[in-house]
Amino acid sequence: MKQLAWPRPARLFMAAGFLAAGFLAALFVAGVLTIPARAHEGHDHGAPPPPVSASIAPRFEASSEAFELVGVLRDGKLRLHLDRFLGNSPVSDAELDVETPAGPQKARALGGGNYEIDAPFALKPGSHDLIATITLQGEIDILTAALVVPQEEPGRPRPGATDLAQRLPDGAVFVPKPSQRILGLANRKVASEAHPRAVTLPGRIVPDPNASGVVQASVAGRISAPPGGFRRLGARVKAGDVLAIVQPAISTADLATQGQQIRELEQQLALVSRRLERYRQMAPGSVTRAQVEDAELEQAGLQARRQAVERIQREPEALVAPVDGVLASASVTAGQMADPNAILFQIVDPARLWVEALSYAAVVTGERGSAVLPDGRALSLAFEGAGLSDRNQAVPLHFSVQANEASLRLGQLVSVEMETGESRTGLAVPRISIVRAANGATLVYEQSNPERFVPREVRVEPLDAQRVLVISGLEAGARIVTTGAELLHQVR
Repeated sequence: MKQLAWPRPARLFMAAGFLAAGFLAALFVAGVLTIPARAHEGHDHGAPPPPVSASIAPRFEASSEAFELVGVLRDGKLRLHLDRFLGNSPVSDAELDVETPAGPQKARALGGGNYEIDAPFALKPGSHDLIATITLQGEIDILTAALVVPQEEPGRPRPGATDLAQRLPDGAVFVPKPSQRILGLANRKVASEAHPRAVTLPGRIVPDPNASGVVQASVAGRISAPPGGFRRLGARVKAGDVLAIVQPAISTADLATQGQQIRELEQQLALVSRRLERYRQMAPGSVTRAQVEDAELEQAGLQARRQAVERIQREPEALVAPVDGVLASASVTAGQMADPNAILFQIVDPARLWVEALSYAAVVTGERGSAVLPDGRALSLAFEGAGLSDRNQAVPLHFSVQANEASLRLGQLVSVEMETGESRTGLAVPRISIVRAANGATLVYEQSNPERFVPREVRVEPLDAQRVLVISGLEAGARIVTTGAELLHQVR
């Protein structure tokens, strides 16, 4: 059993001055005897931010290493928003007890990390001390805060009239907790570590040469559909499937040459046939059996040659798939004339794709890399090899895509992040945390308070497809916004 780690007596009595000494002593004894799990001491993270505007509803903020609690006063009720300190995710299944000047209350759960208590004490202007006890799966945290209710003045906007996200004069952004959940804001704490350095290379998606192929016609001819029709784009085919039929086109010169060859063969065939007939009519014993067999073989060979000459220009050519895969491209139409060596079909295995990058500096041959797609998705790459000759003053580098990404297409442009083998110390942050200011500066947003976000100008270097390395402008331990940074940057 662990004892409850209470705040320093002076601090606790200042935060809860409205409680009697006897009540505090009883609460301490009950806590030590009944709390079996660990507890966190409520504490502040810096000085409270200045008031946002006179129209924002009265509120308080409290946080610890585990939780953040924001209370907003509206219509005599105190709406409580409970989130995780790291991640900014709502906490919906906690038990929340609040000690108020009017006595203890158990908060009503409203779902989505929202709770509510009655606040009759808030009808009186001034500062009201509160103590919130959070219990979640055996974890107990105690947070202290003060709710300040301003004195209403004639001509002053009524509090709570415009409780909306807004950018403050110092550049920071005030975002109420309900708006944070709508925008999906999330944070993470950054730490200074050594990371492998990377370079950014332009690249594109190419097929794996061992899992792709093209279909071409060997002779010029007219294209016709095979039984069942042409295959549609994206259809899966197997090696040997007939994709199209080419009927050879015969020119006038070819017809004349073919006719001449046929006539010569017919003449030779006629001579051999007559000789064989004379052999058979002669008296037995005057011609050897070998002479008759030679004549028969010569006759059969001439007949086969004549049939081949007639068939060679008229037999259609079947275009078959060379490999298993998916039909990536097709440029055929019934009745179309096919040119020899023209690519009519391209077959690719989408599970085996490569990335070809171009390096304009020294060739780097790291074992790993990553690629960023235009929509921000990342691909894990494995280095396959580098070319020994330049292509437009660049060295081609080949990588194989490790994950099966069905949405990739040939020729798609990507940015390749390849490790160089060197290391650099800095703060690794997700790429989606980086935003561009109107003046071109690179910014990240730090969550300094539960509802306050401060832009930080930083200098970054590429790290991999999902992260960049912050070299300067940000301190270790800061909570930066990961999800929703672009939306946060649009608040005015």
